[in-house]
Amino acid sequence: MTVIDWDRNDVLNYIGTYFPRSYAEAFCIYSDFFRYHVGDWYDKEELSVFDFGCGTGGEIIGLLEALKIYFSNMKFVNICAFDGNSYALRLFEKVVDAYSLRTNVKIKCRIIPIVIDDFYDLNILDSIIPNGFDIIMSFKAICEFVTKERFEQQNAYNYIVRNLLPKLNSEGIMLFVDVTSYNNVSQEWLPKMMDKGLEEADCQVIRRNEGYNQTFTVSHSRRKRDVSKVAWRIIQKFI
Repeated sequence: MTVIDWDRNDVLNYIGTYFPRSYAEAFCIYSDFFRYHVGDWYDKEELSVFDFGCGTGGEIIGLLEALKIYFSNMKFVNICAFDGNSYALRLFEKVVDAYSLRTNVKIKCRIIPIVIDDFYDLNILDSIIPNGFDIIMSFKAICEFVTKERFEQQNAYNYIVRNLLPKLNSEGIMLFVDVTSYNNVSQEWLPKMMDKGLEEADCQVIRRNEGYNQTFTVSHSRRKRDVSKVAWRIIQKFI
C-alpha cells in the first residue's frame, strides 16, 4: 500500500490502527536507546527533530514520551515534519496541538507539504530544511518510494540517507524504521535492501534490531494485541 495516495477516510482509519503501532514502535526503540545513551544529551534543554514522511505523527508522540522519561531538563523541541499527504498533515497538526496541552515541553512545529515524484523534488526539500538536527527519522515511508520507483533503479535508502546525513549534527542520530515485507517492484526483501543501502552510505549503524524484524504488540481502541513487524536501524555520521 502507498499512504501518499490515501484520502481523508483512509487517514482517519490510520489514526485508529497504524498510529498506535507507530507510537509504540517509536517509544520502545527510543526508550531502549536513551537508556544506554542518556549521558550524551543529559544537559540538553532544546532538541531539533526532522521527520521524513511524518504521516499523522505516531512516531513523534512516541519520541516525545520517551524524551519526557529520560531527559527531565528538556524544555523545547523543534519539529520539522515533511509529508506529501495533506490529509495526514492536517491531522498531524491537530495531534501535536493536543499533545502540547498535556506536556511541559514547548513544541514548535513546522509543516512541509511536498510530494516527491523524482530526484528534483528531493533536491527542493534539501534546499528548504536547515542543518543541525539532533534527530532525523523516517517510519515506514521509504518503502513507498521503492514501490513507486521515485528514484528509478537507485537504492532509495542509500539515496535518502546520503541526502539527509549532512543535515544531522555531529552527535545526532538518524532512525530508519520500515516494514519487513518482500517488495515486488524492487524484487527484494526491504530489510536487506535497507542494509545494502546503508552499507554503501557514509554512515555507521550504532544500534539495530536482531535479525530482519522485530515484533511489537500494542492494544488500542480498535484491536487487542495488534502486532506489527518492522526493521529498524539507528545510524550516525562517521567521526
